Amino acid sequence: MVKGDADSAGRRRRDFAIGLALWLLPLAVVGVMVARDSSRRSVTPVFHLASERWWARSDLYADPRGYHYLPQFALLFAPFHALPKPVGDVLWRGVSVGLVLWGLAAFLRRTAPDEPGRRFLVACALALAPCLGAVRNGQTNLAFAGLCMLLAAMLAAERPGASAICLVALIALKPLGLVLVLLAPWVYRRVLVPLVFGVTAFAALPFAVAPVDYAAAMYRGAWTHVSGWSVTTESRFADLTALLRTAGWTLSATASLALRAAAGLATLLLWWRAASRTREPWRALTLVLLGTIYLMLFNPMTEKNSYAIVAPAFAVAAAVFLERPETRRAGNALAFVLVSVGVLPELLWRLTRNFGLWWDPLTVLAVAIALAATILRRGDAFAAVAAA
Repeated sequence: MVKGDADSAGRRRRDFAIGLALWLLPLAVVGVMVARDSSRRSVTPVFHLASERWWARSDLYADPRGYHYLPQFALLFAPFHALPKPVGDVLWRGVSVGLVLWGLAAFLRRTAPDEPGRRFLVACALALAPCLGAVRNGQTNLAFAGLCMLLAAMLAAERPGASAICLVALIALKPLGLVLVLLAPWVYRRVLVPLVFGVTAFAALPFAVAPVDYAAAMYRGAWTHVSGWSVTTESRFADLTALLRTAGWTLSATASLALRAAAGLATLLLWWRAASRTREPWRALTLVLLGTIYLMLFNPMTEKNSYAIVAPAFAVAAAVFLERPETRRAGNALAFVLVSVGVLPELLWRLTRNFGLWWDPLTVLAVAIALAATILRRGDAFAAVAAA
């Protein structure tokens, strides 16, 4: 190996090591906090209760404000529930962080096979702040975000089976994964067959491990629960309607539902236009950007910590845009969004607890408008970097 290659490999290893350390150090701190008190500022007690109720064949949805997932998630979390509580809770957070790091590394290798280290380091640094709350609370948002990036990597690598597994896993983590399940096959046709098999097996899983009557009852409970929350107008969420409420406009549940349907159609049309003109791996990243932006702005149960879901995709785009003078302004804008979403609500919460409820959707809405305008004007939001 010549000296230049050795230096390059050394830089690459150093950048990867620093990027990993940026995430592993907060995880270690959170691990100590969880070991001292696993229930404080944590949602994992809800997951433990769900797994316990599943095996006891009791109602997962007895608490209307508690468990917001499909029955399969109670099974997915069962291995963590089986471990001693501090160990299982720390391991769950470790797996979630691992998925983010895996997703970032896998995708960025598709963008820069020879020198992905610098992009990985920048993306890790930018994505961290919006995700710290999810690391602390143990929410599924973090694992969901990592799987979104892993999905992008698998789609770009033309691996339909692995892509289908990622899509099914997204539904298992959050019912909201259905948005990406519906968007992806419009362009990635090869994923459709394995996805049908995967979704079928996923749907049958509760019946394979529980009595039919109980599994059917939990499906009915899930439908009632999710459909009930889909028309919520509570003021503690951080979607687009929260921004409208701050501006003095209140939408009815029916109007909010109509707005989400219209936005879903617009997202599909934007994805269709962008996909026809965008090369890989940027096409796959565009899918994740459009899908996760839609989830943040039009899911009526978006919380402040939910914005961890968009953080890895925004961070990857920012890391790439920051490398070229003609796209640096967009990279700086995305970096500002990530840092402000992660930091400002924590700094200002003593002055205004509701700051994040309107600031987070406002900044993501600005990104959505810019992305939509670029797609409508050029078709490819990543044309400048793809041509490099």
